[in-house]
Amino acid sequence: MKKCLLLIVILVFVVYTGHAIIRTVSNVPSTLAQFNTIQAAVDASVSGDTIYVHGSPNQYAAFTIADKQLVVIGPGWSPNKNLPFITLVNGCTINGAASSNTEIQGLVLNGSVVLNTNHPDNMRFIRNHFTQSQSIFIQQSSTTYSGYLFEGNLFDNAQLLATSSSTYQNFLFQNNYFYESACCIDGNIHGFVNSVNVLFNHNLWFGPTSGIRNSFNSNCRFLTLTNNIFVRRNAASNNSSSTFNNNITFYPAGSTPPADPWTLNGNVNSGGNVSNQDPQMTAQTSVNSGTNNPVLDFTIAAGPANSSGSDGKDMGLLFDVIGSLNWTTSRNSRLPYVFSMNIINPTIPQGGTLNVQVEARKNN
Repeated sequence: MKKCLLLIVILVFVVYTGHAIIRTVSNVPSTLAQFNTIQAAVDASVSGDTIYVHGSPNQYAAFTIADKQLVVIGPGWSPNKNLPFITLVNGCTINGAASSNTEIQGLVLNGSVVLNTNHPDNMRFIRNHFTQSQSIFIQQSSTTYSGYLFEGNLFDNAQLLATSSSTYQNFLFQNNYFYESACCIDGNIHGFVNSVNVLFNHNLWFGPTSGIRNSFNSNCRFLTLTNNIFVRRNAASNNSSSTFNNNITFYPAGSTPPADPWTLNGNVNSGGNVSNQDPQMTAQTSVNSGTNNPVLDFTIAAGPANSSGSDGKDMGLLFDVIGSLNWTTSRNSRLPYVFSMNIINPTIPQGGTLNVQVEARKNN
């Protein structure tokens, strides 16, 4: 408990000296917070501020950030604690160049994410859940989007929509879970036609048992794909002139393997790729059966994907012991959190002492 209090003191000191403000939001009346909508907290904020949004059984309304660089943080897409309420939000819109360097972390986005007006650059989407059939729009025409990071996210039958009239440079997709069902979308990534240094590194792509689903759509080009696992996903369809190294494909019994993606459409085999072999994840049986459960154990103990990445790590999702790139902790936002709180003596006499036991945990 003393460590937690020390952390709070340090945070308050940093906020004071740096002139940034931390604002809190909850739409549960019994939870103490400064605002009951995210939009109200955004409107009260200036560039550099941070907004903490409490988990809740109720969905939050969509919000818009216009020409402000903010950090918006929820508890994560599957908080590992007692009373694991998520922050379910009906989408967001982020406009204006002054919104560059904004970070969205730990939210469950149950509506569209739109970045189409005076687009911001250097956006960071970390440890969010993009829910089924929802879209992220980065489709302002005839412009250049630059410096986007997608890390530790759950793309649950969701899609990222770019446009062929714009250029996308310095994009990094790492340690993400790309799932596609047999309905409603055809590829999680669309429209990266003009790509410059767009890297997909250490991601897991899979889908249902009913056929082979695409990973990309709308003629994506000039991508770099390294250290990914593709189970019953076609990484070549709608993807050309891209470079593959140290990826593994697998098509379980009952599905007919397409040609290797690094042999089609002008794609380049840069070495280390493994064709149609079982990656041997701990949860491989569930992945093969199309089970959409991001908290399964995707670690690899042996086999062709073990320690076979270009960086000497396992292919697929990262499980680094040190640092933030660990899929096990991606379910939570990157903040210390209260795991449990118990009242030891709920009945006390007047003037007595209430004893409360709090267990806090760190999360990289």
